[in-house]
Amino acid sequence: MYKYHRRTRAELPNDVPEDHPKFITAWSIEEQKTPEPKSRAKPGSIGAGCETYLKSGSYRDLTDSYRPVIRRHVEAIRDARGKAPMAGLRSYHINADLDPLTPSVARSRLKAWRKLCGFWTGQGIIPDDVSRAAVGKKMPKSEGHKEWTRDDLRKFRDHWPIETPQRHACELLQWTGVRCVDAVKLGPGMIDRDGLLTFRQQKTHVLAHIPWTCPALGLENERETLLSYPSTHMVFLTTIHGKPRSHKSFSQWFSAASTEAGLLDLAAHGLRKYRMNELSENGASVLQMQAWVGHTTLNEIEAYTRKAKRRIAFLGTEQDQNPVKQSETKRKH
Repeated sequence: MYKYHRRTRAELPNDVPEDHPKFITAWSIEEQKTPEPKSRAKPGSIGAGCETYLKSGSYRDLTDSYRPVIRRHVEAIRDARGKAPMAGLRSYHINADLDPLTPSVARSRLKAWRKLCGFWTGQGIIPDDVSRAAVGKKMPKSEGHKEWTRDDLRKFRDHWPIETPQRHACELLQWTGVRCVDAVKLGPGMIDRDGLLTFRQQKTHVLAHIPWTCPALGLENERETLLSYPSTHMVFLTTIHGKPRSHKSFSQWFSAASTEAGLLDLAAHGLRKYRMNELSENGASVLQMQAWVGHTTLNEIEAYTRKAKRRIAFLGTEQDQNPVKQSETKRKH
């Protein structure tokens, strides 16, 4: 015979009597829980579909940083259009929901609609994924985060001595080209016996492979300062108390360090672009660039290779311009 807590409907131990400590403990735990508020959404409505999605494994499988973004949009959809029936949902309804939003917000809202419709279709709640025919707003042309130059990097290094945490962070970012959310998690335990730093990126879940102590396409001199830092903690970048940094505070902290160095419009992500351009200008193959920065498609790398090829057409690769540096690097390794 099965026994359940009346309010939470959780199953209780059925192999012991009700006055047994095991049963009493389980009952007490359930008694202290606050039951989920009963849904007021009508079955078959968009509101009910939104609530079902937010309780699903598909939603829980999103990354910790992406889950709140999707939840905000799903709740906005539920609040604005929750009474409408899912069966009547069409792509033009989704377009109407996107219409008053700015291009960037509309882009995120459309992703939420596609998460919802993909889930509903997979569960057999609706027959077709109507979100695929919805049209997002065109984003205005933008260069995004400004790319760092070699002069910018020199200015930062001139301002922040090697022993400062700001300089350590800069050396890690410029060599690895990682996002802030990954930078704060990198540590010596990710370096394998071949000298590769390997980790799975939080945003894309794609593996990145970065030369740490192994040969590095003739760029070994660019990591010398980075490798001089001791690795005494689980992660490379820590606070003065030896604790890991959060990626949000780290991004703001590094931007402040850049501003103090006289680089007013530069952020950490610009060093990711810097590394991509350095790799391309030094003749790295597309596959090597993909492995280093963890990009998944050729389109993501194409812009960097086009820019580099234009420079190389006149100047040659970085190795061609600096044969002395290349020979010195070979002697070191």
